[in-house]
Amino acid sequence: MDLFLKNIKSQTYALNGWDFISAFANIPFTFYFKNPGQSDFMSSSLLRASFLRTLQEFPIMAGHLVVRDTRGYIVVDKNNLNMPEYAESQSCIDYKFVEAGKFSWDALPHPVSTVTAVPSKGANRNIKLVNVNVVRLRNNSGVALFVNMPHYVVDGYGYAVFVRRWAEVCTWMHDDTYENELPLREFVFDRAVVRDAMPTDMLPLDDACSRMYEKTSTMGHLLAWMSPETRGDVLITGTKLMPANGHIFHVSRNTINKLRSRVEQSGLARRVSDNDVLAAMISQCVAQGVHAKSRSRRMFSSLVRSLTRPLLERNNFLSLIIVDARPRLEKLMQMAPAQYVGGCITGVPVINSTHSLIAAASSDKQFSSIASSVRSVVDTVSDKYMSGIDNALNRNPACFAHSLALSITTPEKVIITNQSRFGLYECDFGFGAPKWIAPMATFLTNFASVLPVGPNHDGYHVYLSVEKYVMNDILSNGFWSTHTSLVY
Repeated sequence: MDLFLKNIKSQTYALNGWDFISAFANIPFTFYFKNPGQSDFMSSSLLRASFLRTLQEFPIMAGHLVVRDTRGYIVVDKNNLNMPEYAESQSCIDYKFVEAGKFSWDALPHPVSTVTAVPSKGANRNIKLVNVNVVRLRNNSGVALFVNMPHYVVDGYGYAVFVRRWAEVCTWMHDDTYENELPLREFVFDRAVVRDAMPTDMLPLDDACSRMYEKTSTMGHLLAWMSPETRGDVLITGTKLMPANGHIFHVSRNTINKLRSRVEQSGLARRVSDNDVLAAMISQCVAQGVHAKSRSRRMFSSLVRSLTRPLLERNNFLSLIIVDARPRLEKLMQMAPAQYVGGCITGVPVINSTHSLIAAASSDKQFSSIASSVRSVVDTVSDKYMSGIDNALNRNPACFAHSLALSITTPEKVIITNQSRFGLYECDFGFGAPKWIAPMATFLTNFASVLPVGPNHDGYHVYLSVEKYVMNDILSNGFWSTHTSLVY
């Protein structure tokens, strides 16, 4: 701790629209580690020391989130640090029972997560930029390690970079292979690199994307006016009014290959990715579940439409596909090994009719059409198109709030993100890779995340977080049940 305090410097990091567009959400995962039989297994002193050592390379994580005139900043004040929340506790449950319970959320008597889905006030009434909870399992049999970061400071890629670096530092310190100092690694937090990586030529946004990023609303102005802490409180209240129900499903490699082959043989798309197929599957089951809503829900949707300018025409469904700008920006990719870890993702809308999505359950042609529509939209997101989104995000500092308001008032939607590529199972702290990585039991409504599987499994895990009535419909959905298996 003394070394960290000695080396940290006061500095301010200006945030941009890329940071705020996803700032309504946290990035929370729990990593389960099994003790291979070592007495010093992931000791408290080692984990904490390596965490503080990692913070030396990520000083932004000890900053305060500040908003001035709707512009956001992370302010690191060496005399008034906003230190990460770091907790540790002892569980009465042995690892073998957690493993026998397939790492389900109720395998431990108390939740491992210490936050909700939405960034909100921490112990000192400020939003913490890192939350860590170390739960030691009985008889030193294992560790459940919860790590959360809000989207204000990193995206999923940056989250994985931080945790992997912490694991790397911990391994180095445990092996005692260093002499005086670990070599410092350089990470980039200056948001200007995203601006500078954008091409000067930009493509105009299509109608759906333009509505998402350029239209204003009364609700959006209200959300933008709030402080991040107050906005978090309001959104948390909203999640309580429409609580989500979460489940994890497994989609095998064989299933992905069969469905992808059907799409490619249809002639509607020359190639589709795993993510295109998964997005089509997810869109189908969520759209059908939302369509099956009760009459009272339909009345609520009609009321929302009457009070706002909707993103969708009636009987349409929105699949908001989260895309990473990094691989589309050549200048940004050339920065390795200095890695940019700030916000660099956004959503692109794919709109289909609800009827066609429901029909995709029984028609190869319709399913192929849905998957190919995802591929078609994602293919349009070039560097010049990203430049257009960048312009929209940063021209109006309140853009993120208007986009959020539009999402809130569009119940016929699903947000789909893919976190399978970030190497989360590579987070080996020197005692073996995690045996299981889990999201929170409940997250935002109408949210789906494609997750990695462990090294001894194939395919993907898909985490769905939807309202209970939608989940009940998904669990009885013949198409979904045929192509997936319920994990928990």
